[in-house]
Amino acid sequence: MKILTVTWAPSILLLAACSQSKVEAEVISPPSRAGWESTSAFPGFTLINPLFSKKAYLVDMSGTAVHSWTTSSSPSAATYLTDRGTLLRCLDVDDHPIFRGGGQSGWIEELDWDGTVLWEFHWDSESGVNHHDLAELPNGNILIIAWDRHTREEALAVGRDPELLEGEELWPDAVYEIRPTRPKGGEVVWSWHAWDHLVQDFDPQAPNHASPASRPERIDVNGDRNPDPPTEEEEKAEQAQMAAMGYAGDDPEDEEEEAEDDEEVEAEEEEKSAEEKEKDALEKALKARTKDADWMHSNGIDYNAVLDQIAISVRRYDEIWIIDHSTTTAEAASSSGGKYGKGGDLLYRWGNPYAYGMGAWEDRQLLGQHNVQWIPEGQLGAGGLMAFDNGTKQDRAWSVIKEWWPPRDAEGNYVREEEQPFGPSQPDWSHEADEPTDFFSSFISGVQRQPNGNTLICSGTQGWVFEVTPKGDVVWDWRNPYGMDLEVDEPRDEDDSDITPTAIFRAQRYGLDHPGILALRERGAPIPLDPGTGPATNQRVEPEESEEDSSEDK
Repeated sequence: MKILTVTWAPSILLLAACSQSKVEAEVISPPSRAGWESTSAFPGFTLINPLFSKKAYLVDMSGTAVHSWTTSSSPSAATYLTDRGTLLRCLDVDDHPIFRGGGQSGWIEELDWDGTVLWEFHWDSESGVNHHDLAELPNGNILIIAWDRHTREEALAVGRDPELLEGEELWPDAVYEIRPTRPKGGEVVWSWHAWDHLVQDFDPQAPNHASPASRPERIDVNGDRNPDPPTEEEEKAEQAQMAAMGYAGDDPEDEEEEAEDDEEVEAEEEEKSAEEKEKDALEKALKARTKDADWMHSNGIDYNAVLDQIAISVRRYDEIWIIDHSTTTAEAASSSGGKYGKGGDLLYRWGNPYAYGMGAWEDRQLLGQHNVQWIPEGQLGAGGLMAFDNGTKQDRAWSVIKEWWPPRDAEGNYVREEEQPFGPSQPDWSHEADEPTDFFSSFISGVQRQPNGNTLICSGTQGWVFEVTPKGDVVWDWRNPYGMDLEVDEPRDEDDSDITPTAIFRAQRYGLDHPGILALRERGAPIPLDPGTGPATNQRVEPEESEEDSSEDK
């Protein structure tokens, strides 16, 4: 049995000064961790949507698919089971002509249990593309993350360092709330744009010129600067891995090989039609125009209905941001208004104080993290946050699960000590493998707290899903065998051994009494009453043909 190292540092009740109002407020203590003990896996059904597949699967505790949805496209990233028993997912728009990046989508759909499309929504235009994740609100509206298009000139005008601009555009992130108009389309009822909340100390003539440390509630337009950037070889290696998994872009080695054989390339070019040559020219122009334009690369979003706040995972900043959802759209573009009085400025941020001038590069708590989650009410750590801290091959070549309690008062206002970064100084609880490099996914991946206190972990690039108790004991361990019905590149060599064609963006566990499971069964899906107990740990489970698949084949 694999044992994970677990650390827990209980938060301390303290008085902290609010960074803007200078009014002292009492930080509420996190809920007690006492009494949360578990020795077995939380029973339920696990939802996966392999990156190289047009199928999403619901598997029981043995890893056998008990239900599947055949979809029209491979997933771009997130896939969820709704309380209605439907599948809500982001899809990938192939070869997008305006912009491309890791986790790009442009297309959302909701499927009935039998694959019937109930709702289709496109956010896919010259001005913006949705990507990575979504969150359904209690009122049925949908929060999406999207890229907003800005020109190089606009970026320079707000103080972006030209050394950080490789192409002709910059695509910062935004959050849009969509009211679905089924069966197709939707209405924007609220939005928040990072572009409205900038600060910078690079250009004295540009707006919002101030020390980022003096305005930590705003986003330093150059805050993604890496003082120790990866080498060109390291960047190419990561691009190759992502390309091999179909996640984003082309393999740079393939492009170099094509460029090296000039005579062969010239011969192929001569044989191309005018239409093919025009397409190639447009493709080349797109890559040059949007090179490294995915400035923030937000990859996860979650909503807290009690606080009416939104948490966003911002990979390029190595941070989690929290914003106020109670604002109007006009207030969300300002620094005032809403329940917390700060408009759309950041209420809280954590993971990288270097990004706002209150720490060193070495002080980062997060490295390229994914899947920020508010821990639901009634669960271990309720009201706190957790994330999959991916790590990088350059800085820490293994992954860690981190949970922390954001210091806040009883009203939901975040507090910090004067002239200090947002706390806590360390995560309250974490997991990593005894042999750290055994557990490593440098991108994608996710984490989910279970009702019994366990934590479900998806190491995405490894296609590995496992569950640990609060003490760190592995009680469920499964290697995904599904997928591979779409073309996948083989690893180039042993250095690419962490690339697997069964990679998955995330995994979500749904309990026996989850409304979505009950609704699926009521609507005719052959979901068993008993999900089983699970496979032996550390064993790869080959897919078994379910009754549903057998009937489909017939």
